[in-house]
Amino acid sequence: MPASKLGVPAFFLALSTPRRLLALAAVTLISGAAMLPAMRTMSDHGYSLFAFEKAGSVERSTEIVDTWGEAGKRAACWQLAFDTPFLIGYGLFAAGACAAVARRAGRANRLRLRQAAMVVVWFGPLAAAADLLQNISLALILSGHIASPWPQISAVGGSLTTTLMAAALLFAVVGVVATRDESGSGLVGGGAQT
Repeated sequence: MPASKLGVPAFFLALSTPRRLLALAAVTLISGAAMLPAMRTMSDHGYSLFAFEKAGSVERSTEIVDTWGEAGKRAACWQLAFDTPFLIGYGLFAAGACAAVARRAGRANRLRLRQAAMVVVWFGPLAAAADLLQNISLALILSGHIASPWPQISAVGGSLTTTLMAAALLFAVVGVVATRDESGSGLVGGGAQT
């Protein structure tokens, strides 16, 4: 099936090659690893990054930021800086992986799987957008704007990010398995190479 008939944006299809998916995975893993020292510093100063992201209230956010002190706040800022390439990497990786499923489903004449991929392909970018919104709210809190709705936006953004990414990655894995040939030895109709 021609790429134009798959119903998936051409940009996402361009990301669906093995080489590009590997590059996006590398960006995600490297930036994720770069965040670890900052996350450790935050935990060492009383609260984890996840406690801060899920604080959900002005009172709890204030308690966390006050307990962290300058060292914890500085670490949180570094973590937010490294989270930007991380969220770009995972958002585009998920979009590319789901686009690969759409391409494979088109080759295998699996209409329902291809139609599902046309929707799920957006979950990764939506998760990244929710994560970015969360990061903006956390940056505002760190800069002294500890007021509603920022802690609530952060908590909701984290939940949306996790749910959307889990769904996209699960779909991609199930879609790859569903489009393997009968013997399990490869792609139905071949795979995209670049």
